[in-house]
Amino acid sequence: MSLSARRPSRLGGTKSKNGCDTCKIRRVKCGEEKPCCLRCTGTGRRCGYSTGFLQKTIGRPQLAITSVTYHGSRERRAFEYYFYNAGPSLSGDLDQAFWSGWVLQVCRTQPVIWDAIISLSVLYERPPIHETPPWVLMNGPAAVRDRHHREALVWYSRALALLQQRINQRTADLMVALTSCILFIAIELLQGNVKAALILYKQGAQLIVGAAPTAASTIATLEPIFRRLGTWVFIANGLSEETWDLYLAVPDERFTSIAEARNILCSIVVDMKALNIDSKAYLRRTADGRLLEISELVARQQRLKNRLAQWYRLFTYLKSMHGSNVDGATALLLMIYTSVFIEAEVMLNPHPGAYDAYESEFAQIIDLAPAAVTWTRGSEGKQPGFMFEMGVFLPLFITGLKCPFPELRRQALRYMGEAPPVQGLFMCAPTAHILAVLIALEENPGVLPGQASQVYDLLAKPGHVPPAQYRICDFSVSSVLGEEGKTRNWLNYTLHHFDEEGRIQLVEKMMAFPWVGS
Repeated sequence: MSLSARRPSRLGGTKSKNGCDTCKIRRVKCGEEKPCCLRCTGTGRRCGYSTGFLQKTIGRPQLAITSVTYHGSRERRAFEYYFYNAGPSLSGDLDQAFWSGWVLQVCRTQPVIWDAIISLSVLYERPPIHETPPWVLMNGPAAVRDRHHREALVWYSRALALLQQRINQRTADLMVALTSCILFIAIELLQGNVKAALILYKQGAQLIVGAAPTAASTIATLEPIFRRLGTWVFIANGLSEETWDLYLAVPDERFTSIAEARNILCSIVVDMKALNIDSKAYLRRTADGRLLEISELVARQQRLKNRLAQWYRLFTYLKSMHGSNVDGATALLLMIYTSVFIEAEVMLNPHPGAYDAYESEFAQIIDLAPAAVTWTRGSEGKQPGFMFEMGVFLPLFITGLKCPFPELRRQALRYMGEAPPVQGLFMCAPTAHILAVLIALEENPGVLPGQASQVYDLLAKPGHVPPAQYRICDFSVSSVLGEEGKTRNWLNYTLHHFDEEGRIQLVEKMMAFPWVGS
C-alpha cells in the first residue's frame, strides 16, 4: 500500500485553485475525488475539497468547518502518531493487516474513519484510564479533564454524527460501518467506558448476523475481530448475544495460519467458560439439596477435551512447520491452551484440592510468560498502555486464582504487572490486586488486611500451599455508595466445605476491600 511508504507531512501548504492544500514538498494537487481525494489524504492531511462535501452531507454550520480547518495541523499530528505508534502497537503482529493496513487505506476516502483514527490516536497517546484511579473506573468511565482528550472527543463526536447521518440516509457502507464500530470500541475502552463498548459490540455483531449473502467477503475480513471481542465479553460478563454464535469447528487436517489457530482457540475458550458457568450452577443446586443429572455436563466436558486435544495436535504441527523456536505469539497461545486444559480437566470436580495435580502445567504457563510479555513491548522496551486484544491476562489470571503453589502464583502476579496494563476489557493492575488479596486470604485466613501495603507484606513472605477448606472457589467485587457520598468496595467470596457425608456446603463471606491509594 502506497500510504505505508510515506511519512505524513506536518508542514503547511499552498492553496490550489480548487481550494485544497497542496504539499510544499511533493507539490501534490487535489484529485477531487469525493469525499476525499487520494492524493491529498495520501500525504496524511485532510483534503480541503472534502470540507464542502462534509458540510453539505452533515449540515454542519460554517463555524464547525472553520474549526476543523484551523486545527488541521493537530489532526495531521494525531494521524502521524497513529501511523507510527498507535496502529502498530494496538494488537501486536497478528493484526497489523487491520490496524496498520486496512484502516489506513480506508481513512483516505472515508472521513468517518479519519475522524475515528485521530481521536483514537490522541486518547492512545494520553489514555484517560491511566489518569484515573483504577477503583474509580469500576463505577464509571474516566473523567475528561485534559484539553487533548476534549479535542479527541470532538473528533469522535464528529465521526459518530457522520456515521449516523449515513445510516439514516441508508448510504452507510457495511465495511465502513463495521470498521468504525471497532475503532469506536477502542475509543470507549481507552476512556474506561466498558458499557458503551459493549453496546457498540452488540450493534456490530447484529450487523454481521443480518448482513446479506453478497457481503460475504466483507464479513470474512472483519468477523474474526468481532468473534474475539465476543469471547472477551463472554469471559468478562458471562453473557453473549443470543443471535451471535461464537462456535468455530476445529479443522480435520491443519491450520492455515497462526491467526486461524488463535481464532479457533478463542472459540474453545467460550466453550470452557460456558461449561464453567453451568458447572458452578450445578454445584449450587446440589448444595441446596436438589438432585441434577450430571451426564450432560460430563458429555460437554468430554467434547471440550476432544476439541482442545485436536487443536493442540494441529497447532503442534503448524509450529513444527515454522521451526522449533517459541516466539511471543506461539507462547501466548500455548499459555491460553494450557490454562484452558487445566480448567477442562478440573471444573466438574468440586473439591478445591483438584488443582494440586497440575503443578507442571501451571509451571509451563509461567515458563512461557516471559516470551509472551516481551512480545508486546515496543522498540524502547516499554509496554503499550493499552492493547485492543486480550494478551496474557487470562492464563495469568487463572494461574494466580487457581494455582495453589505459592511461588508460581506470585510469579503470575509479577508478570501481570509487567504486561500491558489494559488489555481490551481487562485491567491488569486492579485485577492483580484482587488476586493478591485472595492469595493472602487463602494463606492467612485469620488475617484480614485493611491496607494494600499489608497485603503485599504478606506476599513478600515465602507462603505455603493453603489447606483445601480455605481455598476460594468463586468471588466478585461490588461497590456501595455510602452515606457520605464515598464509594466503598467489597469483596464477596465463596468457600466449599464438605460435611461428614461428603455433601458440599457453600460458605459465603464478605469483607471490605483493602484500600488502594490513587
